[in-house]
Amino acid sequence: MSSALEIAKEKLGEIHFTKDDVLSDPAKRRLRNIYLKKAELLGNGYKGKVKMFFKTLEGNVLCVETTIWEANEEYITLKGGINIPTKSILEIEF
Repeated sequence: MSSALEIAKEKLGEIHFTKDDVLSDPAKRRLRNIYLKKAELLGNGYKGKVKMFFKTLEGNVLCVETTIWEANEEYITLKGGINIPTKSILEIEF
C-alpha cells in the first residue's frame, strides 16, 4: 500500500475510524483476523512490531508501525491503551 501516509502511534488518538468494514470479502476478513492474532503473539512474546494499514472515516488510508498487545473481533489494543476498530484495518505487514 504505497499510497498510505505513515503516522506516529501517538497521533492515533486524533483519528476518526470508519464504522463499516473496509474488507467486503469474507476470506480477507478471516485472513485479517489470523494476521492480527499472529501480530498479537509477536507483540506479547517478542515485543515485535508490525506495519498496520487502516482507513479513516474520511476515507484516507494511513499506516502505523506498532506493537499489538491484544486483538479480537471488535478492537485491537496497542501499547498505551489505544484501541482501533478491527473493521477499519485493511492489511498487516510483518
